[in-house]
Amino acid sequence: MSMHHPVRARNFARAALSHSTRAMLGIGLLCAALLSACGGGSTQSDPVGDGSAPPPTGEGGTGGGAPVERDQYPFGLACGWEVASNIDTMNIFYPDDSATYWVALVPMLPGARLRIDGRYPDVRYFSYNSYDPLLRPSDALADLELVPRANGVNPFAVEGAPPGDTYRAYLHFENRPEQRAPNTLYAGDFSTGQLTLPHPVLLPLMYRTYVPADGLGPDGGVGLPILTLETMDGETELLPTADCVEPLLPTLGGAVTELGLNDLLLGINVYDDPLLLANSIVPLSDADAETHVFRGIPEFYVNFIAELLGLPFLGDAVENAAIGGGGGGFMSNIHNAYTYNIYYRHKGNVILFRAKAPTFRGQPGVPFGTEQLRYWSICQNDVVTQRYTDCSRDENTVLDEEGYFTVVVSDAEDRPANATTANGITWLPWGPYIDAAIAYRHMLPAPDYVETTSYVPRGTPVDDIMGEYAPQPSYCTREVFESAGDAPASVLFSTCRAYHDALE
Repeated sequence: MSMHHPVRARNFARAALSHSTRAMLGIGLLCAALLSACGGGSTQSDPVGDGSAPPPTGEGGTGGGAPVERDQYPFGLACGWEVASNIDTMNIFYPDDSATYWVALVPMLPGARLRIDGRYPDVRYFSYNSYDPLLRPSDALADLELVPRANGVNPFAVEGAPPGDTYRAYLHFENRPEQRAPNTLYAGDFSTGQLTLPHPVLLPLMYRTYVPADGLGPDGGVGLPILTLETMDGETELLPTADCVEPLLPTLGGAVTELGLNDLLLGINVYDDPLLLANSIVPLSDADAETHVFRGIPEFYVNFIAELLGLPFLGDAVENAAIGGGGGGFMSNIHNAYTYNIYYRHKGNVILFRAKAPTFRGQPGVPFGTEQLRYWSICQNDVVTQRYTDCSRDENTVLDEEGYFTVVVSDAEDRPANATTANGITWLPWGPYIDAAIAYRHMLPAPDYVETTSYVPRGTPVDDIMGEYAPQPSYCTREVFESAGDAPASVLFSTCRAYHDALE
């Protein structure tokens, strides 16, 4: 990490601002400076917002050159991004292990906007999402929507274009207009049912990348985007933040190494016999492990409680009544749509998850731009802690001869001997939890791929829309699974499904 002279802020106010606005600006900048230094799902059929990608080249600078340069400081001090995801200490909100997330808390000052200067990273996908105080996404910009600066090319829109060219984007502190400005996302409304409330002073902004190229870090080889609070006309930089490799939190700019907490948790084996015995004497949990579309936090937790208590009709009532209004949550991504299935150990110490696999970008034999999804993955999570234990993304998930994947989740000691890649099985560790929540992500579906999660209407069974792409859950035990021998994944699943259907 290089060290230079400190960044000097320029002209913190404009003469045209009123005295009251200046006062608010001063308070906001003080708050922003402290944050910089101290760290302080909705479903859509049009995943990228306005239905069309912008042209792959644009104006406003030099394509592959002239990136914004700023000083760097130790421990991530003065970085515009306050916190990054971390497998040990920031493993929350049901993340994906193929993604990295950076969060900035942006002061929403009158007469100001946030400028974002970045370079196209060498990754499968990146985006920006703004959020309301309930951690629901308000607006988003996907990689292919970002017009490059002059003479540049967007590699997410043009096949074979190299990464590294520059782009400039903006965050405006207002509702999204009917016609979106180029390279701009918006703060949006803060709506709570019938009420629309003003945003608080700080607006969460998340930058996320998925699947960096081999040998590269999460930034895709181009560093993190640089954030600048400036006046709406762009003439005055109000708060230029520093360049950084890692923000202050949670690792002091990378100074603190990983603790190995997740590996430690995965080494814990839960003794299952009493839990399995409880299935015949304790009337808890619904045996179906039904597939749900994630629409919002209230529905998610009502479904969790309803299935835990064996009251599926309660979850059905919430689904049909649209309790909470949907809109996602847990800092979900507008470009992702999610299904989830909740399982409990006392129904079986082995659980399964099976569906036909969509095609994805970069898949051998699938031309650029013809894939059904940009990306998909399956993650095993704990409902209460919101941690993931492990995930399997598209390219790492085993497919059988029929083009289906079958994921098996268990403790290492309960893993069936025939749960192998040779039998078409992808295995994931359960973790030391009583419950399991399997999250299945679909990212940026192609317009003609209608069997995706995004197109499932409220109140409609997932199978009716997704067909063979709909996840099929099953409980099982190691003994039942192994009784099928070295059979294809379809036979193994059918064997376990017979066990599952016999549960009460």
